[in-house]
Amino acid sequence: MKNVSRLLVIAALATAFALPAFAQTTQPTTTTAASAQDDQAKADLYNKWRTNYNGSAEQQKVAYEAGKDYVSKYGADNDAYLNAVKKWIAKYEAATRDYDLRQSLSKKDYAKAFQIGDAWLNEQPDNLDVMLLLASAGYGNLATADAPKIKNLNPDAARVVRHAIELIESGKAPTKWELFPTRDENLSFLYYTLGLVSQETSPTDAATAFVKAAQSNGNYKKDPSTYTLLANIYETNELKKLVDEYAAAFPPNVPIPDEKKPQYDQMLAQIGRVQDRIIDAYARAAALMGNDPKFAAPKKAVMTKLSLYYKQRHNDSDAGLNELVANVLNTPLMLPGQEPAPTQSSSSTSGTDGNAAKPATTTPATNTGAKPAVTPTTKPTTPPQKPPVSKATPAAKAVAGRTTSGH
Repeated sequence: MKNVSRLLVIAALATAFALPAFAQTTQPTTTTAASAQDDQAKADLYNKWRTNYNGSAEQQKVAYEAGKDYVSKYGADNDAYLNAVKKWIAKYEAATRDYDLRQSLSKKDYAKAFQIGDAWLNEQPDNLDVMLLLASAGYGNLATADAPKIKNLNPDAARVVRHAIELIESGKAPTKWELFPTRDENLSFLYYTLGLVSQETSPTDAATAFVKAAQSNGNYKKDPSTYTLLANIYETNELKKLVDEYAAAFPPNVPIPDEKKPQYDQMLAQIGRVQDRIIDAYARAAALMGNDPKFAAPKKAVMTKLSLYYKQRHNDSDAGLNELVANVLNTPLMLPGQEPAPTQSSSSTSGTDGNAAKPATTTPATNTGAKPAVTPTTKPTTPPQKPPVSKATPAAKAVAGRTTSGH
């Protein structure tokens, strides 16, 4: 095992520290020489563990190997000595696994992080601390600019994040809110991450997740990319399909029979409702970007798309667009089924004569701010750089504060 700088392994029983060197209770007059030798070997192996378990990293490594050997050979004894060794081994393995997981995250080796984390969750399916670390791996896999994107990690990430959300919303909490300091901020991050990792395989679920992030009380409610990603899904998952269906049903320059006018009006209304949600989402992104120089390029792209949709819904006029952006954050997020009732001024066509323009749709730009946030208000992509230090229990005061330099 590779060296670590601050790995603390805690013995679990106070009796373990109080135990004397392994006591030999056998009497030479009643035992054979072979039995006496076995008793001595047992005592030596136990004392090898006992004299090393509370030392340096290298000593703890020696203790771990001795302890495993002791359990293997004398596992049927079920006495205080065996129990002390077994519980210390469990603590040591948990601490080293936790450290290895965090090291994988700090090195942006997200595949390794999921390998470690999934094995851990197979043993402890509701370990919320592990889930939050894997959520940061799922986020980092897609949002870290200098790391390769491993798409086959997304389904695992989505599964873990969903479970973490379920546990938190049911009232559970991790040992410590580590990625963000509060429950609400962690939920905001989890919903955003669920949206990221679900975009390709389940756009509808991703849209729902981004809406939850936008409605949260955390950082991602104020992150422009929450809204550009949501708008992008509305465009690619809903609007494009509706526009294609409209174009097939009503080709340009072909008169619309009277019996098909209700269908025509219905399809245009559906398209308009989706466009209104796209307008609302892009307007929120533009408002949150404000005049920040770092958002100059993405805001320009967002405003270009926003203007296109806005004009389509307002008779090719952008009158009122700036006011919309200025005030949109004071209004509730527009949700499916809650779009405003259509008006003549917001119609995307000028009539039903068969010559109406095809409703606007665009191929989503690759740089409209929809890129996953690389610099969120609080970065969850990089978990705490210091290797974790387990807190000693009251029964473990004898080793509290001990550290190691490797494991």
